[in-house]
Amino acid sequence: MPHAIELFLDEQSDRRVRQIWTALDEHGVPSLGSRPGADYHPHVSLSVLEHDDPARIADALRPVLATATGLPLPLASLGFFLTDESVAFLGAIPSQRFLTLHRRVHEAVEPIAEDIRPYYRPDRLLPHCTLATGVTDRAAVLDVMSAFPLPILAVTESAQLVEVPGGHHRIALTPPGPPR
Repeated sequence: MPHAIELFLDEQSDRRVRQIWTALDEHGVPSLGSRPGADYHPHVSLSVLEHDDPARIADALRPVLATATGLPLPLASLGFFLTDESVAFLGAIPSQRFLTLHRRVHEAVEPIAEDIRPYYRPDRLLPHCTLATGVTDRAAVLDVMSAFPLPILAVTESAQLVEVPGGHHRIALTPPGPPR
């Protein structure tokens, strides 16, 4: 079963990304937030991996991610992955602290993960917050984003191990923050 290691955003940034998701939906671009039956939260993924024992992965990650909250993750650009998935995203500016955390996460899971998606490995990751997948009208995304000035000065609120696709089953990897 694939799982993503996700950094959830602070309340204000979460709300802003959700506003963008809503605007995309209103302009005919189905956002990540409107996927039927899904429960996605605005996030930046550190990795996507396969493992049939998520509790073991979580146990390996908790010490590494103990200081992951409060990490600045400015969402400063709009981009598109021109792959079959056709993803529209907000690009995050990675700090040295983020890059070190990303590398440490991979060092912790590499020995026990059955498979790690190649685009999420160290020296390959383009940190981003997904807005929509299956985008066929990039101009509509540009039009929507013109109403949302960047950067969004996001800060990480928590780290979660999230079952993908769908985002329903989550395991907290950091101590709980304030309720949302």
